[in-house]
This record gives sequence, structure tokens and C-alpha cells, in this order.
Amino acid sequence: ATLHAENDIPKIGIIQIIEHAALDAAREGFLEALKENGFEDGKNIMIDYRNAQGNPDILSSIADHFVGQEVDLVLAIATSAAQTMAGKTETIPILGTAITDYVDARLVESNEKPGYNVSGTTDMNPIKDQIALIQRFVPEAKTVGLIYTGSEINSQLQATIAKEEIEALGMAWTEVTVNNSNDVQQAMLSLVGGCDV
Repeated sequence: ATLHAENDIPKIGIIQIIEHAALDAAREGFLEALKENGFEDGKNIMIDYRNAQGNPDILSSIADHFVGQEVDLVLAIATSAAQTMAGKTETIPILGTAITDYVDARLVESNEKPGYNVSGTTDMNPIKDQIALIQRFVPEAKTVGLIYTGSEINSQLQATIAKEEIEALGMAWTEVTVNNSNDVQQAMLSLVGGCDV
């Protein structure tokens, strides 16, 4: 095998907002797909993986680092990572993953023609089908409880769609929003008393 100098091989930056099983799986899937297509870290590509540990300032520093290093491609894992990266460069190609709606997040002009330097995959759920399952499994349900992170665009979008689908099926909804994982238990306790599902 031919050895390459570091600057001879493409550099791929991976920017991830936080350690989380789903986000980690998205990163591993990306690396696995590269490998299946003959691209391996240290052989014919160089991977620079950085995790912001949920800190927006670190996220911004990582994006600055990738721009300064002039990486050839960035994988941005989660909406905030993609938004931060897109705010730092209009030329480095950015692939997004674990992003629900690129248009809503203002990362692309449209899904058909992104128009910017951002593209990728979406994790949008089949919300209509999920809500329909409620009536199938719990036909007596009258009120659906929703819990989500109120500050996340993706969560707001999915909650809005869920509310529309719940109402379309003749049910009511109640909601509780959280700011972080520490709020979830208390939020759930306040939510369960006011809903059937």
C-alpha cells in the first residue's frame, strides 16, 4: 500500500453537538459507508472527529478549526452542528445527518435544490402514521400528551405536525416542554395526569 503524506489525502471533519447513542450511530454509519466504498481513516482519508459536549461555544470553536484547517468535507451531526458550520463557510461542502428539516433550519433553499453548500439525510419521523397507531392501540384515548425540547427547531416542527394530526383524528393534546434531560422526569410526572397516551 502507498503511504500518503497527511496533506495529500482528503480531510473530513466530523462535528457532533453531543454524545448520544443515536448521534453516535449516525457517525458510525457514515464511517462504515466510507469504509464500504474503500475510504479508510489514515489510509486514503483523514478523519478529524470533534464533539462539542453540548456546549455552543465549543461547537463554534470546532467549526472555526475546520475552516482554518481547510477540510475537504464536513459531516455535521444534528441541526445545531450543521447551522454552526454553515454559518462559518459557504465553500466547504457540509453533509448533515440527524436533522429533521433542512428548510425549516434554513440550511437549504429546498430539499430538491439545496442551493447552498449543505446537503444530507433527514431523520423526519412518519408522524401521521405514529399518531394513527394511537387510535389503533388505544382506541379509547381522548387526549395525547406531548413532551419535547421547546428550544429545538426540530422538536417544535414535529410537535406542530403531531398536534395537527391529533386534532385531525378528533383527539385533544396537552404538552410539556423541557430544556434539558434533567427536566424530563418532573415534566413527565406533570404530563401523565392530564393525558391518556
